[in-house]
Amino acid sequence: MDTGVNPVQLRAGRLRRLQAAMRQHDVEACLLFNPANVRYATGATTMTVYCLGSFVRCALVAAEGQPVLFEHPNSMHLFSGIEADLRPFHAWEFYDDAAAEAATWAREIAQAMREIGVESRKLAVDKLAPVALRALQDEGIEVLESGTITMDAREVKTPEEVQLFEINGELVMGMLEAFESAIAPGVREQDLVAVITDSMLRAGGEYLITRGVASGTNTNPWRQESNDRALEDGDVVFVDTDVNGIEGYFYCVSRTFLCGDRSATPAQKEAYRLAQDWLEGMRALLKPGASYREIAEKAPRLPDRFNSQRYECIMHSCGLEDEGPSISYADVSQPNPERVLKRDMVVVSEVYLGEPGGSFGVKLGDQFLITADGAKNLSPYPCCEAFR
Repeated sequence: MDTGVNPVQLRAGRLRRLQAAMRQHDVEACLLFNPANVRYATGATTMTVYCLGSFVRCALVAAEGQPVLFEHPNSMHLFSGIEADLRPFHAWEFYDDAAAEAATWAREIAQAMREIGVESRKLAVDKLAPVALRALQDEGIEVLESGTITMDAREVKTPEEVQLFEINGELVMGMLEAFESAIAPGVREQDLVAVITDSMLRAGGEYLITRGVASGTNTNPWRQESNDRALEDGDVVFVDTDVNGIEGYFYCVSRTFLCGDRSATPAQKEAYRLAQDWLEGMRALLKPGASYREIAEKAPRLPDRFNSQRYECIMHSCGLEDEGPSISYADVSQPNPERVLKRDMVVVSEVYLGEPGGSFGVKLGDQFLITADGAKNLSPYPCCEAFR
């Protein structure tokens, strides 16, 4: 669909950031299989969900120059216009003699490295099957971890990426409106997943990574995906959008609603108010220059009765997937303690409040663009008045 965003500038801006991160880490070449990383480096994407579980495409990226895209042979025609050296991918999966096929693939990777001027025998890789790892090693290639490189590249968004997040904010608002409108006694959780999927696809989105809808007792503990449970009057109902929207950009907004005409109970109202207050307290901390360690230390504290079932982090990043860096609660080890928030990062703060053994839980989460003035809510869907 036509977003108004220049695709050539989008691809070029992302590649510049990736190559700058590679130079910063003194890495001459990356080999990327993760669909989000391949898309970030080249713009190529097709069969995304299939590619999450199979090795069918990879991008070889040097610290300078065009990347080499090894593409599924039957999909090469889709990417003839992108700024990459397009070559057929030699598969090894599903062969009886996978080692022999992987050896052929590894020789092609090694040859491509020489052709694009990579002098080092070190290659940073995001994921790889053991048989392919051994094949690269047999070619004299030392495999390194690429995770910090790609995280450094992707944490700050380019101007075109910011535009796409703004556009996708409207898509998510539409999903949440359709979801809230469909809530009624007798409607099943999986019906609500169908509602948001329909809204997302019709607006140009791509796919959901979870079926994050729960109701009634299914809301406690958190992490249950939708099933055929029918909503009842007075049920708490929540949704985590978990959507890869237009051009693949990810949104992780959570909202909790009340089903039917029955009034919310005092316990439901209290949990909802505590979740709202926590989220507002977190938003106030999200400013450029704030360190992740500082944010963890200053973050609002949850009442003790909710801590054992709390969400696993208090903030994480979003881009072409649900990604790092992230911030944990202050009483556990921090994954990225020395990082700082930067302008044009896109982050999510989310919170879950549900007591062990309780009959319900509340999940709220907002997605923010870090600006010079603080955190801008990219999808400010209204809170549920039924809990006031």
